[in-house]
Amino acid sequence: MKRQLALSVAGGVLAVALVSGAAYAHGFGGGHHGLIPPIVGHLVSHDQMRAIFEADKGNLKTLHSAERSANEQLENDLIAGKDTTADLQAVQTAQNNLMAEKVKLAQQILATLTPQQRTQVSNFMTQWRALKQQQWQLFQQYGATPQGSGQE
Repeated sequence: MKRQLALSVAGGVLAVALVSGAAYAHGFGGGHHGLIPPIVGHLVSHDQMRAIFEADKGNLKTLHSAERSANEQLENDLIAGKDTTADLQAVQTAQNNLMAEKVKLAQQILATLTPQQRTQVSNFMTQWRALKQQQWQLFQQYGATPQGSGQE
């Protein structure tokens, strides 16, 4: 009985996490390293977000392409048994440049929020992190690891 109750609770937490995950992706958080909290997608209009991303679209494509090329070169040199020191530096530089651009975009989007909305986002993130921690603890308690938890 205890096990069934625990599995029901774990299932409920997982269901909430899945629904929240969909909301997180809707808020552009999933594809941008979680820089934009999911609730922002409900506070900032889609048109505002799209305008910010569209204005930087070319730069983002260039940075994504540079990261992809650096990763491919690293893979090629690994397979060929070559020295990868320069490749590692190139991958790190490309990733840092892309992350810096994503941070800039996140700052632009978050700048559109009112002080009250920023408080809502802050409260949401506190609760979101607590939910993720609770989910992790439940899975650990029952000897499982949640997929996509980032804590594997």
